[in-house]
Amino acid sequence: MHDLSVMQICFEKAEEAEEFGKVLRERLHKFGLAVSDGKSRIISFGRYPYYTARERKEKLGTFDFLGFTHYCTATRKGYFRLGRKTAKERLNQRLKEMNKWLRDIRNMKRLEVWWEILQVKLKGHYRYYGVSGNMRELKAFYYRVLWLAYKWVNRRSQKQSFNWVQFQKYLKYNPLPKPKIYHLTYAPSSIRDCITEEPYAGNPHVRFCEGH
Repeated sequence: MHDLSVMQICFEKAEEAEEFGKVLRERLHKFGLAVSDGKSRIISFGRYPYYTARERKEKLGTFDFLGFTHYCTATRKGYFRLGRKTAKERLNQRLKEMNKWLRDIRNMKRLEVWWEILQVKLKGHYRYYGVSGNMRELKAFYYRVLWLAYKWVNRRSQKQSFNWVQFQKYLKYNPLPKPKIYHLTYAPSSIRDCITEEPYAGNPHVRFCEGH
């Protein structure tokens, strides 16, 4: 049996989701495929489930997709809003990859060379994960990478180490790009009470506003 690739499917009613799951399993079984029961679940999600759960003081489930954790939250005025933040597993994975790259590159290239590559890597991370509401996770990634860079700069073979003051001076003249929101998903529109969570910071690929 082979595992099915990860996917998210939305339904208006719970019974429709349950029926789909039953039919899908039967269909896949004919082709030697399977749905992982340990990774498959049905959750209530969206505007109306959110309002209901809020009245009952309950929490709705979340799901991870394309590197983001999707969750239900509210605007400052109490209206439903779809929230997205970097998935914890993906964040940890990216940090492990960054740590390995810094460890391997530090003795292969001069500092000024790989420092420019590091700047590009950070910008690439922000351009993908820089969505409205995700600033805290972007900052967490930035400060962790900053610490990793400081660690590996000081482990270069046959090179003089930087203390923290010297490292800060180097950063002053060779700054790493700061976190930035590139995809402003909560944009002003004709729908009343739509808000902008972060200042406009680029040309987002997708712009939409949650209705009420």
